[in-house]
Amino acid sequence: MNKLNNLRKVANIKNLNWEVLDQPGLPGEDVWWFNLSYDPKTGQGSYLYKMGPKARSNPHEHEGPEEFFILEGDLVDHDGYIYKEGDFVSLNGGSRHYSHSPSGCTIVVTHRGKVIDLDEDEI
Repeated sequence: MNKLNNLRKVANIKNLNWEVLDQPGLPGEDVWWFNLSYDPKTGQGSYLYKMGPKARSNPHEHEGPEEFFILEGDLVDHDGYIYKEGDFVSLNGGSRHYSHSPSGCTIVVTHRGKVIDLDEDEI
């Protein structure tokens, strides 16, 4: 039987080694992530996502549901909807969007399906 310690991964947001997140079409954006369990092959799992002030996400579609929790800051979707600190959001599979963060934000993200990169005119 496996010991729980061999199956556990713990990350503390106060001392993470954030990695730059390269986004198609948006080189040099102030966007970082820490992958806790996300598998890009299946599109399943969770990660922490951080955007600097005025940073943007690339346009994309979710094959499956996406859920995210705004730990701090704000996030604005392309349709003008403003997510604020403390918001817990669920987007159904098939949703298409891109976002920006006026003041910067830190988010917990969970995907249950692949993310497909799009061009802005496909939104």
